[in-house]
Amino acid sequence: MSAPDRLTPTFLATAALLAWGTVRVDSASARVRETLRNDLPSRTDYDRMERGYYEQLIDAGRTPAPVPGALAGHGEPVALERGRLTDNVTDVREFVLKPNMTRDPGRRIPWSTNTHGMRDREHSVVKPPGTFRIGLAGDSIAAGWGVGDDEGLEPRLEVALDARSRASGGPGIEVLNFAVPGHGPGQRWTHFDAIGWRFDPDLVVFEATAADFGWDERRLRVLLAAGIGFDAPVYADALRSAGIGPGRSAEGYRRLMKPHRRAILAGVYRAVAAECKARGVACVWVLIPRVGKPVEPAERQDLCMLARDAGFNAVVDASDAYDGAEASALAVAPNDFHPNSAGHARLALALEPALADAIRADRRPTVEGAPQR
Repeated sequence: MSAPDRLTPTFLATAALLAWGTVRVDSASARVRETLRNDLPSRTDYDRMERGYYEQLIDAGRTPAPVPGALAGHGEPVALERGRLTDNVTDVREFVLKPNMTRDPGRRIPWSTNTHGMRDREHSVVKPPGTFRIGLAGDSIAAGWGVGDDEGLEPRLEVALDARSRASGGPGIEVLNFAVPGHGPGQRWTHFDAIGWRFDPDLVVFEATAADFGWDERRLRVLLAAGIGFDAPVYADALRSAGIGPGRSAEGYRRLMKPHRRAILAGVYRAVAAECKARGVACVWVLIPRVGKPVEPAERQDLCMLARDAGFNAVVDASDAYDGAEASALAVAPNDFHPNSAGHARLALALEPALADAIRADRRPTVEGAPQR
């Protein structure tokens, strides 16, 4: 069986799962989802695939298929079949959200993207006068996977922060959502680096979860085997330090990179903080929980330490945002770690004060007599 033939079931599973992100879940559809999830093809090179159904579909359904000679530096990876919500790209991001999407047919959850391929309202590239802009880099939770356009973390934060700022005589606040469902830490930053800076953000918020450990390594093992990622700035230092070069299979890269998972993540965090510092833009790292998947204290401490060591201007641990509530009251569906509308409301409530403090700090003069930003 040829490689495309072997991947066909994976493509179908991916398309089905991507569609689920915009469907309201009842008991029947939940049973269908569980059945299909159990039938997803497994990957022998993916150890303990437990990161939730979204990470499952990304690992199983977004493997680049190189053309002959790609590993030797000749030819380009073959673009995969496009999903309903995504377009494929030939860099480490793998895929991005389609622009100008509007989906609200019947029982489906509204899912809209603007002209820039952001799950957000329309924003001009040129920042309006008297506006403080926040750029949000994140994954499926930050993108509001499974909830309506106005129910996610980002739109709630924008409303709350804008109201707080204007009430104190401050500028209007815009939060621009550059999150893409399924992107690992390095992919999140590569995507923001590709399209976010032209919007002139005053503050960058980098979303993290406990799933960040190992996520980049799992994506890189197949990307590097396809000849993608060696020149990606976000991974360059870690790959160079580990002595990782071209010419291996995905399984070979798995064995080679597994001991360096923490170093790869640390390298991503350093790259984010360094780029923001070089541009004179403050950056805040935020750790948010997944519903029904409590962050272990040691894991939380390690993630926060990596972020502090990387040089973020602020490290915000919101991993207790769901404490005191039943997971069933906060998840979009049974056995799903994505928050529903109530879950996003709790996240926004936990993050808004810390981000308001970051905005105030960023607007203070850094040099005596210098004007505020």
